[in-house]
Amino acid sequence: MNSLRFLLVHRSPAQSEQIAALLARANHSVLPASGLAEAADALTVERFDAVLLASEFHVRELREFSAQLRQMEQAQRATVHMPVIGLAHIHGIPEVSGENGAEGSGIDALIPEPIDPASLTDTVLKLAQAVSSSGQNGAAEEALEVLDPEKFKEQVGFDTELMVEIIDLFLGERQRQEPEMREALMSGKFDLLCRLAHTIKGSLSSLHAMRARSHAQELEFAAKRGDEDVCWQSLAALEADLAELEPELLALRAS
Repeated sequence: MNSLRFLLVHRSPAQSEQIAALLARANHSVLPASGLAEAADALTVERFDAVLLASEFHVRELREFSAQLRQMEQAQRATVHMPVIGLAHIHGIPEVSGENGAEGSGIDALIPEPIDPASLTDTVLKLAQAVSSSGQNGAAEEALEVLDPEKFKEQVGFDTELMVEIIDLFLGERQRQEPEMREALMSGKFDLLCRLAHTIKGSLSSLHAMRARSHAQELEFAAKRGDEDVCWQSLAALEADLAELEPELLALRAS
């Protein structure tokens, strides 16, 4: 069976864990999101083989989410379509098995519960026409810039003083946040780690430091689900990103 990477959208953490465990036993990896807004946030920095909707959503919400996803794919010039698959829990949409979605809903397919991992895999492969390999995912991550100075300047309205102030604030906060995140992880305080990762993710977004932001978000989600191994991997990657980012920020500050 192919190993796929799913973005699982479910409002119930407990049920989300059950579905993730089932898919993990079939050698799939799962990143949970508590709602469509959080899912859209994850999709800005990560690529998945499919989005799996396991909660009830109104058709209007799904259309908006699907449109946003397709815009992202166009902007990223993605060559593989990312299917949106529902678990037959969509308000106003009848249950449909296999790869027959509901026209106009933004859903590519509906599958019945309980989930059969083999059938789900087959559905994704048929819908996507191809599956992103781990090498492609890695290449996409490498394509993320350490820093986009022009977008950062544009965000601050080309105000040099404000730009310097933001850089100084971030570098000062970084000296405190990095050891706090490491200490939180060593102590098993995943809630605290999740909050710290979320905070630094926001700062990195403002700086347009997208590679570090991607790893901060991975750390945030791993902490949310209490995955210690992934937390350590993500934290190490984030620390490496921050070490690479600092000289670029200092160079921009000096300019």
